[in-house]
Amino acid sequence: MKAGDLLERFQAHDWRALARAITIVENDGQEKPLVMRAAYRDAGKDCMVVGLTGAGGAGKSTLVDCLISAYREEGATVGVLAVDPSSPYTGGALLGDRLRMGRHSGDPGVFIRSFASRGELGGISQGAKDALYLYKAFGFDVILLESLGAGQGETEIRNFTDVTAVVLAPGNGDDIQLAKAGIQEIADIFVLNKMDRPGAGSLHLQLSAMLDLLPAERRPMLVRTAASKGRGIEELLSAIESAYARSEGTRGARERARIEDEIFSGALSRWKEAVKGQVARLADRVSAGELTPQEAAALLGGQIRLGEPFGGGADEEER
Repeated sequence: MKAGDLLERFQAHDWRALARAITIVENDGQEKPLVMRAAYRDAGKDCMVVGLTGAGGAGKSTLVDCLISAYREEGATVGVLAVDPSSPYTGGALLGDRLRMGRHSGDPGVFIRSFASRGELGGISQGAKDALYLYKAFGFDVILLESLGAGQGETEIRNFTDVTAVVLAPGNGDDIQLAKAGIQEIADIFVLNKMDRPGAGSLHLQLSAMLDLLPAERRPMLVRTAASKGRGIEELLSAIESAYARSEGTRGARERARIEDEIFSGALSRWKEAVKGQVARLADRVSAGELTPQEAAALLGGQIRLGEPFGGGADEEER
């Protein structure tokens, strides 16, 4: 399919065109620059992007499933970007969590796509960041972004969403997560999920005590849910709406942070691809005893010049 035909069908809200466009941008297809330029131009400003992050096992996917149902009952169209751990063998997404959203697969108002994390330290892959523009341009009313995390490093989601919910659960080690500065700073809402389980009361008391120490204007909201039983979802929806209204004054700063992040991460992705061959050649020299790993890293680092391409062979390495 030619790029012009694809964009025409995309603008006509053809779901298959959206899926094809996502595949192009995720795999760095030849048509990606044209597709991304069109998406960036048409990306709507009035859709709400809600992020959910948290450690594995906290129940994020079940919560997303509940939110899909709630927004669909209100008549809103919903796009879901779910970032999964990457397979260490194929690099693809491990799609087990998507089974929890399977009941929405036939709904014409819902589009769900999984993305492999591909080792991104910030918790969101480059493909998911690019696809977010496609979702906005397609015109969803609500976009739900489920990311990996959450640790001190998996905080990028804050820059790409209007509202960020950090999902915690008892018995999941989340009392330790609460002490991490990054977790406290990215949350607009703390969702205490699986609150029908043992240890829920203790986790709630710990988090409440922590939040009481924060200034009122910076204090995240706290919502208790048991998503597997459908409990607390109305309260979560209300908290999301309140956080969205409260975030209006910070959206400009978040957008600026997002743009800077995209420029850096996009460039870094290209740098990684560019140096793979160099790393392999240097690894051969380390294996042969010519260099230590530290010396090889110094040689590679010495070749990095802003505005200059990577490349060169052994002669360049010795300069």
